[in-house]
Amino acid sequence: MRPTIRWRLTLWNSLGLAVMLLVFAGLVYGLLRHALYGQIDRRLLDAFGQLEQDTGIATEPDARLRHWIYEWREHENLSAVVYDAEGKVWERTEQLAVGSVPPAPPVAATGHRLQDKAIPILGRQRALSGSVVVGDRPSTVLIMAPLEDVDHELAELGTVLATAVPIVLLLSGGLGYVLARKALAPMEQLRRSTEEITAERLDRRLPVLNREDELGRLTETFNAMIGRLERSFAEIRRFTADASHELRTPLTAIRTEAEVALAKPMTLAEHEQLLGSILEECDRLTRLTDQLLALAREDVRAACQARERVDLAALVGEVAETMRPVADAKELRLHVEVNGASWVLGDAARLREVFFNLIDNGIKYTPEGGEVVLRVGQNGLEAVVTVRDTGMGIAPEHLPHVFDRFYRVDKARSRAEGGTGLGLSIAQNIAAAHGGRIELASTPGQGTTCTVRLPAEPIL
Repeated sequence: MRPTIRWRLTLWNSLGLAVMLLVFAGLVYGLLRHALYGQIDRRLLDAFGQLEQDTGIATEPDARLRHWIYEWREHENLSAVVYDAEGKVWERTEQLAVGSVPPAPPVAATGHRLQDKAIPILGRQRALSGSVVVGDRPSTVLIMAPLEDVDHELAELGTVLATAVPIVLLLSGGLGYVLARKALAPMEQLRRSTEEITAERLDRRLPVLNREDELGRLTETFNAMIGRLERSFAEIRRFTADASHELRTPLTAIRTEAEVALAKPMTLAEHEQLLGSILEECDRLTRLTDQLLALAREDVRAACQARERVDLAALVGEVAETMRPVADAKELRLHVEVNGASWVLGDAARLREVFFNLIDNGIKYTPEGGEVVLRVGQNGLEAVVTVRDTGMGIAPEHLPHVFDRFYRVDKARSRAEGGTGLGLSIAQNIAAAHGGRIELASTPGQGTTCTVRLPAEPIL
């Protein structure tokens, strides 16, 4: 089971602190060791320098050697051994036992060397070995300082660090857990508040404690998401209710007419009229079902998938010719004006449905003797198609809602003419999937103009 965020924060903080403490402890230990060794090395170098600078060593070698060995022992607590050229002991500290005298160290002809040595009886020693001429004899001098005090101080420091670091880690871990718990307490409150929000209670919002911190911004994001869900659920409920109503109307008509046919004997003419009415309702039901399926497909494929160059002028002309018999039946003038070539990238079949819906609306809501004018052109980087009719127009209060699903300005008239209130919504979805939009302008009693704007392709 994966640990909670509270425990993960505590563990990561403790791990980071442990690394820092170990680095700090190593640095302190290393600096102290360097300082202590530096002090001893300076003592050894000073002692060796005194011997090298003694001018009397050339005339009274034995006496001067004994003098310096004695001085080093009395004042610096240093032990010394002087070897002749053959490696035999020439002089040494009197207190130095025979078993503690190390063999002559190998040294260069000039210079000196510092190193640690384990000497019997004496223990660990810091030793300086160097060559020097005593009288007229080349010799090797070994000066040693005990490391017992240094080792003791370093051991004490190591003990302190080894004890303090775990204690500090435990205390900091406990404090980190408390702080993490306090810092994440609003998260628990947020979780409890979130559990209270259900599909039936989407009007509730999470409390924002501090809009300036990360949790406050996250809460505001959650609230915005809940708002979108609330609007989506409301649209779904409204869509379901509208769809149920629209489907129930033709079904009710079909059922009523069938019950009438079964309730009493009817003549052949009456049967034919009744069956024709039932077929009209079935056609309306079929159109509504097809449009609902089209909306569902558009919701699923929010972006245009098919990509091909489409000649917009030719496409609009084809749709206009398809709709011309309907316009002629109402004695409407259907006219297409093309202002130059206009190409777009998209799905020709879906774009055809856009212009079919717009032209169908123009014909449907324009009285006899009117006209529907289509204009195709290009404005900068946009391909523009306008569908203008001389129909009844739309009142200003209805314009913001005409693209809503199942919205009809004149519900009785629309239903009588076979409208479902889905055509403009489908057209807008398809235009948006192609990166475009549909704009609508209308004046009651004078007509409506629909403008489709799509990203234009270069003319080859």
